[in-house]
Amino acid sequence: MLTVLGIVVGIFALTVLGGLSARLNQQVKGARDWFTSAITVVPSGGSLFGGEGKYFELSKAKEIEAVPGVKSAAAGIGVMVGDSGGFSFGAPDLIIGTDMSRSGDLLKKLAVGQGRIIQPGERGKVVLGSNLAEKLNAKAGGKVDLKGVPFEVIGIYRPTLSAPDQFAFVSYEDAINLFRKANPFFQARNIAGVIYVLPDPGVNAETLSSRIAAAVGSVRVISPAEAEKQISQFSLIFNAILLGIALIALIVGGLSIINTMVMSVSERTREIGLKKAVGAETRTILGEYLLESAMIGLLGGLVGTGAGIVIIAILNQVTVAKQVTVFTVRPLVIIGPIIFATILGALAGILPALRAARLNPVESLKED
Repeated sequence: MLTVLGIVVGIFALTVLGGLSARLNQQVKGARDWFTSAITVVPSGGSLFGGEGKYFELSKAKEIEAVPGVKSAAAGIGVMVGDSGGFSFGAPDLIIGTDMSRSGDLLKKLAVGQGRIIQPGERGKVVLGSNLAEKLNAKAGGKVDLKGVPFEVIGIYRPTLSAPDQFAFVSYEDAINLFRKANPFFQARNIAGVIYVLPDPGVNAETLSSRIAAAVGSVRVISPAEAEKQISQFSLIFNAILLGIALIALIVGGLSIINTMVMSVSERTREIGLKKAVGAETRTILGEYLLESAMIGLLGGLVGTGAGIVIIAILNQVTVAKQVTVFTVRPLVIIGPIIFATILGALAGILPALRAARLNPVESLKED
């Protein structure tokens, strides 16, 4: 039972971290789908997620549109929904203002679940991401308050499992007014924090990115390939931690099983000798002890995985009130640790099983 308990602890940790990793990978995939759908242009020194406090004039969008191969360049500016970002398992809640006459093709990549999208020239209207709509308890056709200003909710996007789920999309004019209200000492008038560029049909996005970087000054151009690389790096560290936990479970659980099975063979030396004396074959003894060690691993895997799933369900219930889902349970999160524990048990039992199978029956029967 102590051996099983040791395996349970390791598999429990593996299951919980596996659920966390599955959720993280979901968000990485969603972010990859969104951010690699266009070329992102930010002020020099900015990152994939914006200019980090830096802005450029809207004239940059016209400069970019003049580059051969550019279909559209949609300027955007973001304003925090709340007074501060706070902690968020993912993107912060943002009001995103963009030129609706140029961002239509980009926004079409987001599926509308309720209502419709904003048309060029419309003011005082908002389309909400799924998570933000849930936080604000908003429905299509209703009203929401953004930074003290009432907006009509004309649509809600379907979940993307990425940044847009936390966004409120409004017209550029509405967003810049909210930005000035939140930053009364900011003097510039028509500014943008990011420009999303779509290439003409048949134009290679990577080639166009290099062309924009060479033609337009004081900007950083992030191509779809670079965006994918940046986003993928976010999950590498956590997946490395998950692998470390798996290795710890492998070492601790494996040594525990080896110790238990060696003691088991030592205690049953006469029994093994008797079985071999009456005709038991070597492979029979080998299979018996391998099966026993595999069952120890399977039992520990079942209990550890079950406990992990229960904890995941409880923690998700705790965080659901804040519209945050920290864990995702997929078939691999359940089946993987159980298979891992069973294989671990079988492998750890090979050495003791071989020792048992090779015992000399005459010498074994002499054991006290």
